[in-house]
Amino acid sequence: MRATGAVLALLLAAGTAPSAAEASSTTLVVRLYNTAAVSAENMHAAREAARSILDDTGLRVDFRSCGLTSSPSVAADACDEPLRASEVVVRIIAAPAFNTALHPEAYGVTYVVRETNRGWLATVFSNRIGTAAARTGVDPGVLLGRVIAHEVGHLLLGCGYHGGTGVMRAEWTDAELMRANPEWRFSRGEAARMNLVIDTRPF
Repeated sequence: MRATGAVLALLLAAGTAPSAAEASSTTLVVRLYNTAAVSAENMHAAREAARSILDDTGLRVDFRSCGLTSSPSVAADACDEPLRASEVVVRIIAAPAFNTALHPEAYGVTYVVRETNRGWLATVFSNRIGTAAARTGVDPGVLLGRVIAHEVGHLLLGCGYHGGTGVMRAEWTDAELMRANPEWRFSRGEAARMNLVIDTRPF
């Protein structure tokens, strides 16, 4: 995407989801913090889009709506217990107006521990995603979900990794944003690595 990290020279093999034997036995929990007041409709679309992309890898994924929600029908979840090894955090904010350390066109960033090349916290920028969605005619909730899936991928695959195609591609041009859902998937190699990381994280 217009995202962070250099593209690795060696790309993982392209393909679809892993076989049942490769699928993780652990549920990945994604704690979502909607601090940008994204509408309930767009949050629902984002969760469904991200879930579809991540489910396709063989991962079992559960989304928790943490903190204040944009819908009165959705109960607030404080999510104040310690983060488990099988959980990651995705916060949705508006991109800061001035930040020289942030790529001006990035839709999100991840925070990865250098020693382990794994992370637990990702941030996505609702205002930049909304602008891109309006410019290309893509559903803003769906685009938000794709960015969430991409950043969760970085948390498991490492911040420096990008694929040549699919949801982990480095550059997300307007033409690519308008392509159909099958374009927005993890490769077989990426999926296998993500499942392995989840199953081998210390608890």
